[in-house]
Amino acid sequence: MIEHVVEAARDFPEILVVGKFPDKFRHVKGIKVIPEAFTGFSPIYGIVTGLKFASNDRVLFLPGDVPFVKAEVLKAFSEEIPPAVVSEREKLHSLFFLISKVQLYIVEEFLKSGKHRISKLHELLRSKKVDFKRFELLDYQRRSLINLNRMEELYETVCGQTD
Repeated sequence: MIEHVVEAARDFPEILVVGKFPDKFRHVKGIKVIPEAFTGFSPIYGIVTGLKFASNDRVLFLPGDVPFVKAEVLKAFSEEIPPAVVSEREKLHSLFFLISKVQLYIVEEFLKSGKHRISKLHELLRSKKVDFKRFELLDYQRRSLINLNRMEELYETVCGQTD
């Protein structure tokens, strides 16, 4: 599924994939795979790791399980001033956000304080909520926000059927 996300991000100068199991992504061309060095599971670990390894000041984070994300939406959102997070009314798409590397210290301190809820991190950073309505002309069906966790869900969504 991550191949679709990577393809949508092809026009960006750098694509990093951060994860606990980097071998899972070695087959994907044109990316740099970064192993997450932290034990335990928290989205904040991936954010810290990604910010440390990113070459650019502005870093766009995306979940790996949004296979219908459109390149045009990514480009338009990446023009926001960081920190910014995609929202739908009051709902945050917390892992679909833009941040500056200068904010790494804040994220590290947040993590050191024992906090792991990404919504709380967005509050601390005062991330600007960017309503997806802004991108509806680029993705009127809002497919860029469809989050699928299993290949079966992808098949069901594409084919409109289950086994």
